[in-house]
Amino acid sequence: MAQNYYEILGINKSASDKDIKSAYRRMARKLHPDVNPNDERAQEQFKKINEAYEIVGDPARRKDYDQFGENWKHADQMRNMSGGRPGDSTGGMGFNLGDLFGGMGGAQGGRGGQAHSNFGDMFGGMGGQEQQRQQQQSPVLHKGTLDVSLEEVYTGAKRRISIGSSSTGQRNLEVEIPKGVPDGRNIKLRPDRKTEVTLTVKVRADKRFTREGANLRAEITVPLFDAMLGGEAEVPTMTGRIALHIPAGTQNGRSFKIKGKGLPKSKSGDHGDLFATVKVRLPENLSEEEQQLYSQLRDIRGVSAEPDLRSTVDSEQSTASSNTGDDNGGDSS
Repeated sequence: MAQNYYEILGINKSASDKDIKSAYRRMARKLHPDVNPNDERAQEQFKKINEAYEIVGDPARRKDYDQFGENWKHADQMRNMSGGRPGDSTGGMGFNLGDLFGGMGGAQGGRGGQAHSNFGDMFGGMGGQEQQRQQQQSPVLHKGTLDVSLEEVYTGAKRRISIGSSSTGQRNLEVEIPKGVPDGRNIKLRPDRKTEVTLTVKVRADKRFTREGANLRAEITVPLFDAMLGGEAEVPTMTGRIALHIPAGTQNGRSFKIKGKGLPKSKSGDHGDLFATVKVRLPENLSEEEQQLYSQLRDIRGVSAEPDLRSTVDSEQSTASSNTGDDNGGDSS
């Protein structure tokens, strides 16, 4: 049974764009997987409201949905079949993309042989030979780039693209972006036997994450005292922020593995992992009292930077001198 996207969002068909957005946000907060981690029904409903909002929340798609209902995905083809007259959906669900764009088939009653015969008659009885020649010809190739966000890689998405030109005529096609699609992957479409479309996926850089296959990496800033004494830090994920326990004595650069919070793996239902790397933030603009306290702490720990600093400087000078000798033809053995 077809689903009514307006009913899923709990709104009327006459709802304004603002009402649709508000209804979606309200339901998304209520049904979000992070709020209902063990409720499969809520998670299923969350998917449905996202699907509904993707359609009726987009003015162009909403217009097609209002006109064609569950067949909205084929709106352009159905308009072409009905001569572009709004509301005329002759052919219903029985149309065939190959017939629609590749000849007169389908408009002649369904059987391929009959359609080919009638098509041939239009060109003086040469239809059979002409069609065989066309079938042997290579399809017209269209190439392009599909720019996608990391969110679309995480959830999967659908896009509408146009091919052709103003002189040859434009066609609208729907492209499905699979979950977990890697950067550089080619997506191929064959809307009919004469046309082939190849789209190369380009995943946009995300300021929050670095992608490594299905795994993600993120930097988290941790105050010095939390790193020394323990605390909590917020970690961004693809579905929202989570709290991460920071053990006492955490070193700068340490990474924490958060299982299952990466991207979907394209060949399975599993997810990769998220690695949160600690970046310790040192205090700035110390007061005189704070400087004294840090000095006392250094004395208590028995830390003195001067001997190590001199040793480091001497070592660097020695290395630099050796390198200079090598550059001038000296013995590097």
